[in-house]
Amino acid sequence: MSKLKLVWLIILAVILLDFALENSQASPMIKFFKFPLTELPTFLLVYLSLAVGLVLGWFAHAVRLRRKKREAQETQEAASAQQHQESQ
Repeated sequence: MSKLKLVWLIILAVILLDFALENSQASPMIKFFKFPLTELPTFLLVYLSLAVGLVLGWFAHAVRLRRKKREAQETQEAASAQQHQESQ
């Protein structure tokens, strides 16, 4: 299985390298809230956008999991308290 992962990793690296080489020209000036950002090569802009999207998605997923875990814990505590009241 690890050989297959290595092959996929090499294929992905070749694709990313080819994308970077083919898109190394500078992109147009980008402004963010009317502040000009430096001119970046197109591939860096795409890679940075991908990285920011991955981090935001991971963060949103972590928040959702934490909320579900807390709700499950509250439900379990309520059920435990109800059982404790019924037994008295």
